[in-house]
Amino acid sequence: MKKPSILLISFLCVTTLSWSQRLTSKRTTINTSIVGSGNASTTDLPFFSSSADAEKIVCGIMGTLGLQSNFKVKIANVPNVEATIKHHERYILYNPEFVNKVNEATKNKWASIFILAHEVGHHLDGHTAAGLRSNPTIELEADEFAGSVLCKMGATLEQAQLAMYYIANVASSKTHPGRPDRLAAIANGWNKAQAEMQPSVAAEQFQMTSLTN
Repeated sequence: MKKPSILLISFLCVTTLSWSQRLTSKRTTINTSIVGSGNASTTDLPFFSSSADAEKIVCGIMGTLGLQSNFKVKIANVPNVEATIKHHERYILYNPEFVNKVNEATKNKWASIFILAHEVGHHLDGHTAAGLRSNPTIELEADEFAGSVLCKMGATLEQAQLAMYYIANVASSKTHPGRPDRLAAIANGWNKAQAEMQPSVAAEQFQMTSLTN
């Protein structure tokens, strides 16, 4: 029986690899020195204590875009939150301890909704399908996507940006952009979504005015 060649083994190893996009770098710690925004009680915060809780939010994110959710959302032993592809399935993996810390620090539901929207962005922007590792460019694209989605879901710009004040490093790294750039990307996405929604709101108002005259 012939032994498999080194070239074949190398090819198989490469094809089984799957790169993931992590929300923040491993060295990031949650900044608890900032006063949380909002007065939400702990019962109002999505702690994702079960995968079903997180799945509902992902379905809400996708529903806002008029899309069906086909992600597998799972609790996993990861540093924070990750988007990845395994066995041709799209996964969003999250560490519940990280989510709990985000909720405790921010005291606002939009912060944890943002972190899931960011990972959805990696999938829908094609970063996971392309097998890309985390880098500043794709992280900013996912941030902009999340800013747009949160605007459409009803978050203010301040609420959409809130998580970044707690989880993003001020300085950039090889894998992740610095906080100022991430805040700017979220603002870009939020402002674009706001501009897109304004014509439809104006049309509805015009229609109502026409009906009442």
